[in-house]
Amino acid sequence: MRLKRVLALVVAAGLAVSVYLYLQSRREKWRPLERSEIDRPEQLDNLDADLGELDPEPWVRTYLPNNASSGFNLGLFRRRVPFLFDMNGRIVHTWPTVRAIGRVRLSRDGRLAVIGTDNLIKEYDWDGDLTWYFQLPDKHHFPHHDLITLENGNYLILGHDGHTHTDYLYEVDSGRRVLWEWWMYDHRRSFSEWDYKSKDPSHSNSIRELPPNRWFDAGDTRFRPGNILVSARNLNTIFIIDKPTGDVVWHYSKGLDHQHEAVMVERGNAAAGLVMVFNNGLEDLHAYRRSLVQAVDPVEGKVTWEYGSEFFFSTVGGLAQPMPEKNILITSSNGGRVFEITPGGRIVWEWAPPFNPMRLHRLSPDHCPQLAALALPDAEARRRRARRPYVDTGLYRFDHPFETEMRIVDGKKRKLLESNNGCRQLLIPPQASVRAGFGIDGGSLGNRYLKVGFRMTIEGEGGVRVLVDETLASDAENLWLQRRARLGAYAYEHVELCIATVIEGETDDLGEFAMWANPVIESKSMRPPRLPPVSQITEQERRLREQQLKVLGYVN
Repeated sequence: MRLKRVLALVVAAGLAVSVYLYLQSRREKWRPLERSEIDRPEQLDNLDADLGELDPEPWVRTYLPNNASSGFNLGLFRRRVPFLFDMNGRIVHTWPTVRAIGRVRLSRDGRLAVIGTDNLIKEYDWDGDLTWYFQLPDKHHFPHHDLITLENGNYLILGHDGHTHTDYLYEVDSGRRVLWEWWMYDHRRSFSEWDYKSKDPSHSNSIRELPPNRWFDAGDTRFRPGNILVSARNLNTIFIIDKPTGDVVWHYSKGLDHQHEAVMVERGNAAAGLVMVFNNGLEDLHAYRRSLVQAVDPVEGKVTWEYGSEFFFSTVGGLAQPMPEKNILITSSNGGRVFEITPGGRIVWEWAPPFNPMRLHRLSPDHCPQLAALALPDAEARRRRARRPYVDTGLYRFDHPFETEMRIVDGKKRKLLESNNGCRQLLIPPQASVRAGFGIDGGSLGNRYLKVGFRMTIEGEGGVRVLVDETLASDAENLWLQRRARLGAYAYEHVELCIATVIEGETDDLGEFAMWANPVIESKSMRPPRLPPVSQITEQERRLREQQLKVLGYVN
């Protein structure tokens, strides 16, 4: 009996210490940075080097001025440098010394807010001078995916807690004071799908403040303006936080598959009051490799409108921005383009840069005084329309990047498939070719002898064609081979691309020594020519970027 009491006391003491440490971790202060330590020249790369010499107008594939919304587009050049361009694709303003990760916002008075590549929340003026910054008060925390300006002028920041591996929200004022906070770990029991074994159970990716809406006007306090709408990707759930109490008062999960960017449509749009969401379809829950943009009636809990196309698929990322009247601007981040559609699904504007776009935002011509001072271009003089449909790159990737692993083989870092045998159903774009790499990891093989047959086939309407048929032995001088095959005859065809590996030798472990790189399909007509190469990202960004990607589950 005494032993049981002692054990119980030990367990209770252990729990008490754990709770104490957890509470202390929230209070743990990280050394605050001085202004002189931020945005130093050595922290800057040269991603902006060729901005002034670009001809980006061909990146706009389609523009029907009488049907598209007008304004300017705020994006991230090379996914890092904030820039503004008009509907014709012409760059009208840049912030060449600013670097952002994933998200950039422009206020009504022309202030630019970014999640910096140094894990700081930063605000710049129109000329790119730093005017304000905020550092999360714990070395194990970092901001990610989203920040917004609330109606009261404060910032709401989405952060990641490295102690509990969950997300939280901070409301911060101009004096860097935290006025309101909400910790997902404290509300985990509100979500039936919570995976207690996951390293990233929630993975929130967007936050929005609810606007005035008809549901609240009718007496439903769940939709009180000022409440916070959150998208939690790994829970396949969007939900609303009641701002005064912190309670989760509404949630929706039906049919969601690793969704992004939930937003309640504001007044002035035909869909006002509906919740619009970019439903990625990462796990193919509603169709094979198919993304959807859906409008949900939050009271009835059902989809009232959706857009999908055989050419549209983004595994991760993405944004569906309702325009002031009825159109929708869709960023297919991993698909490689941004396009504006009518409610009937007609594409009236399309932009495909030579890099994957990050959450493009359309701003009205008078969004801020600085934009209002710019003259809108003569849209009628630039009427054009793409002759061929754009095929999102996610539809012709063999394995998606986060399903592969990086290994050093034959002296180079390569993106390898996890399995050396398998097939994928793909939609081939026009003017395409496939580049295949395969070989033997001789450095790990030792003195053992191996002989491997590598075979790649494609099956379309005309039957099966062999693209690669090679045999490689471990005593060969070159243990890594590259082959390219043209796929022009399969334009817009749904095909099955297969790889197979046959091994002969002193081991049964196929995957350890013989391997395929992820086959790369490229299209000359879908993407404009690549940009000139630039220097590698800075060491500071590389380290922080790797930290975020690992913690948020994008890489192993």
